[in-house]
Parts: sequence; structure tokens; C-alpha cells
Amino acid sequence: MPTPARFRAAGDRAAARLRKRAEWAAVAAQRRDAHDRAYEQWITGALAPYRITRALDAAELYGPDVNIACGAQEPAVDEREAGTRYPSFEQLLALAALTHQSPDSFTAREGDEDLDLRDTTMSCHISKAERARWRPPITEFTAAAVEECPGTNDYRATRLF
Repeated sequence: MPTPARFRAAGDRAAARLRKRAEWAAVAAQRRDAHDRAYEQWITGALAPYRITRALDAAELYGPDVNIACGAQEPAVDEREAGTRYPSFEQLLALAALTHQSPDSFTAREGDEDLDLRDTTMSCHISKAERARWRPPITEFTAAAVEECPGTNDYRATRLF
């Protein structure tokens, strides 16, 4: 005896809901993995100031507004971009949410040291004066900045909680 159409439709809706839940669970698992990778990299001081600068520039975010959104005081963002103040993990997560990026996108990657804007097609968009003032991107934080940030390996080794 064939199943009535209304029961088939209800079954199809239930199956669709289950598929949607499975998709959500997969996305949540990917986010957790990215969060865990970011934490493991953050704790060892592997963030790259250049990547923070690039994310803020892409999102057109500047100055005090970023400090407020990240729960920091002026001039924290400037010091992060200069590599002299390492962000806390909570500030990293706030920065990722603010710039709509994954937290692990702020870590150093192989080849970051070789970045030279003057060797790319972007060089034609830079004036001669800007080319003369050009400095290579800051690819790592100072050791002191990482050591002074609560929660990092060096901080845990040198201070009691």
C-alpha cells in the first residue's frame, strides 16, 4: 500500500531539517577547529602585525573605534600594528569579528617575510615619494610584547596565576 502524500511531505520536511542541522554542525565544527588553531598559534606568539594591518585596511577601520571595539585603550591598535603590543586572545577574537575574518588568518604564513609591494603590480599605484618612504611589512611581534601578554607561554612561565 503506497504512503499517503501528506506523510511523504512530512518526511521530506523532516529530512530537510536533519540535513540543515548536519550542515550547521559541520560549519560549527570548522569554526571550532579554526578557533583552536588560532589559539595554539596565538599562545606561541605566531601572530603577524602585517596581517592585522591588512585586515583593518581592507575593512576600512582605523584608530579609536577599533580600540573600543576590541576592548583596548588608545594607542593599542597602533602598537599592535608596529609589533610592540601583543593582543590578548579575546582581543584577537574581537578583531576577527570586527574585520569578518577567521581568527587564524592573523598568523604568520610562509613567505610573509618576502613581501615587497614594490615588486608587485601595485607599485604603479604608488607615487615616487611613497616608494622612497616604503618600509617592509612587520611580520612578527617583539619577544617582549609576547612575554608581557597574559596567557602566552612565556607569560605563564614567568608569572604565577
